[in-house]
Amino acid sequence: MPRKIADLDVREILRAKGEPFQLIMETLSGLGPDDVFQLHATFEPIPLLRVLGRQSWRGIVREVEPEHFIVQFSKEQTDRPYWRIDNRGLEPPQPMVRTLDLLEQEPRFASGEWGLEIWNDRVPAFLLPELAERGYDYLYDEMIDEDFVRVRIFKIYDGAN
Repeated sequence: MPRKIADLDVREILRAKGEPFQLIMETLSGLGPDDVFQLHATFEPIPLLRVLGRQSWRGIVREVEPEHFIVQFSKEQTDRPYWRIDNRGLEPPQPMVRTLDLLEQEPRFASGEWGLEIWNDRVPAFLLPELAERGYDYLYDEMIDEDFVRVRIFKIYDGAN
């Protein structure tokens, strides 16, 4: 089964003083080991990060605007956290533009604190030289059994940035 990013927006539930925990857990129960859970919330959900961390979910948080936090949870344990985007099904140049825009928007990519993992339909031949020109390293592999290419984009993090 192809990996996926399951997107759940609970901001309206939180604004209405509701409790989305059960909905979150139901969403998680339908995911495979290679899937990513992406949660939209009105605040950084530190208690949820702790609860899911005890269940082997690693979470990273982006504040994209006031009262809009996006948290991605993954079970994959890597040397650095990776933010993931799914570019499959997009027409060129959308995957490249989307990837470069995100790299410019989030300073933790440029510092090397985070890596960016993109899921594409094919090897992004025009993106790779752009990444190198901007000082990013990358690794890619073609997931033959899932019919897509995974590209991991990163900078070496020395902790001093």
